[in-house]
Amino acid sequence: MLLLTARYSFANTKARALRGRRLTPEDFHFLIQARDLSGFFAYLATTSYQDVLSGKDIGNISPKSIERNLYTPLFEGYRKIADALKNSRSRQVILAMYSRFEAENLKIILRTIVAGRNRSAASPLLYPLGRLTRLAWDGLWNCKGPAELAGILHNSIFGQAIEHALPQFEAQGRIFPIEVALDLAAFRWLARAVDRLASKRDKNEAHDLLGRYVDILNCLWIIRLKVHFDMSPEEIVNYSLPGGKAIGLKGLHLLAKSKTVTEFLENLPESLSNKLARIRDWADFRPAFTSLLLRSLRKAFASFPFHVGIEAAYLLEKELEVQALISIMESKRQKAASKDIKRHVPVELLDEVAHV
Repeated sequence: MLLLTARYSFANTKARALRGRRLTPEDFHFLIQARDLSGFFAYLATTSYQDVLSGKDIGNISPKSIERNLYTPLFEGYRKIADALKNSRSRQVILAMYSRFEAENLKIILRTIVAGRNRSAASPLLYPLGRLTRLAWDGLWNCKGPAELAGILHNSIFGQAIEHALPQFEAQGRIFPIEVALDLAAFRWLARAVDRLASKRDKNEAHDLLGRYVDILNCLWIIRLKVHFDMSPEEIVNYSLPGGKAIGLKGLHLLAKSKTVTEFLENLPESLSNKLARIRDWADFRPAFTSLLLRSLRKAFASFPFHVGIEAAYLLEKELEVQALISIMESKRQKAASKDIKRHVPVELLDEVAHV
């Protein structure tokens, strides 16, 4: 325990200090109640997001570019926490979590290349990854196709993933297999990084928290592929993410075969199904699962403090905060009523009792 305390004391302090800048339920109340987008941004500029908006003419910036800019504090948090963890194995867990966003940016570049679009049109869609990334992004834009992209990325976790997906890309004529391969590469790295943690306590805590996160992502991924893409159960399971805690391959296959919401709930582990009993529609799963994840993340801060799960919990919590802001912003753009907007924001972000 003394070794864990020494290893994580500085990073733990850094994560908790950064977490102290999160938005309060009162902040979310005023953001939701804002009369329009101008009011939304005016209030947001009084919060910890003020540096993101400072000096920017919001009216002349594309909505997607604004959304991406809201992620800037998250990536600054990744950098600060990675620096605090030095060169330890726990740092690799944080870098693996960060690689999910590198995968997202690679997808955007890939779509741009395959569609023959202009770089300037796609650039505002990129996540502002900051100084932590080690990929040579400028050189990727000049690639003629996925194969060349794989060659340039051969020294990263993504090069081989793209290469292995090339036959499916060529057979299907669509980039979806490559996009999935990029996601899988990031999550395989995350699973390996957790397994390589030196301390059993550290490994168990990280696997518990990040495993729950992967379980929830797999459930949402299954629903998306079932409802919107009408894929077969076998194909869906092939695209599932590694590193889950409570749902193995058999469980994922049962979920993928579920034909109704009721059947899907029945095939979930009790640890999840008991908390989702009121769901009646596929669209209700995302906010419900987000609430469950937020509860798990907040419990981490009330438990034994010296493990990488604390740093991971802060970063995931911050990510969900940004996603909630984007959801409110989009609703404001569509002139939705405040009461309707509130339904799509996790109650954990709106409740003072849950905001611990």
